Amino acid sequence: MKITLVAVLGLLMLVAPCLAKDTEYHAGTLTKVPLHVGSKKDMGFTDTTDCHPGLVGVNCTGGIVENYDGKLVATMPDGSLLVVRDCAGGATAAAFFLSCSQLWVFVLTEEDGKMTFLQHVQFGSGEDKFGDKFGDTAKVLYRIEHKPGVTYIVIPDPNNPKKEGRYTRIKLPKQALAQKAPSEASDNISAMCSSGKLSHEQQAKFCTATAEEKKP
Repeated sequence: MKITLVAVLGLLMLVAPCLAKDTEYHAGTLTKVPLHVGSKKDMGFTDTTDCHPGLVGVNCTGGIVENYDGKLVATMPDGSLLVVRDCAGGATAAAFFLSCSQLWVFVLTEEDGKMTFLQHVQFGSGEDKFGDKFGDTAKVLYRIEHKPGVTYIVIPDPNNPKKEGRYTRIKLPKQALAQKAPSEASDNISAMCSSGKLSHEQQAKFCTATAEEKKP
């Protein structure tokens, strides 16, 4: 009996700190980062055509669907590109479980400054309805919930704090050399001046003025 009591007390001493931490809130910044498909690789086609006799002739649905593999790439606020995960498109099992159709991902800047990519815990979810309640950037309170074998980032609903969105941390794959998204051009004059397409008169008219404007 004494041994059992000691064991229970010991277990409570281990569990209690975890329970306390699970209810402690932290301040962070939640950012919606846009995604696009990179490194797209053609994987053939699938014919999904399905035809049935109708009242008038034959009714067909589906068609030829392109299958491909790729990578979901995030364009960060500083213009850098980060690969988030592998993805697939088309009429394959991989396309169902690792869809390339995800348009954005939540990035949480935690209280200690650590940047974490979040995955919504909702199997088969195409669109993150909970995430749609936040703007592109939001200040949030969140808590960290520890469960056997998994740790959740729990974010209360902005309209009803009794509801919560649960997320897990995405472990990013090994990144290639740092890349930057192409910068937006302010004009096409510089490119034309060096293209050889302009006559001497046009060079003097457009390119000299541009060079003068760019002088410090």
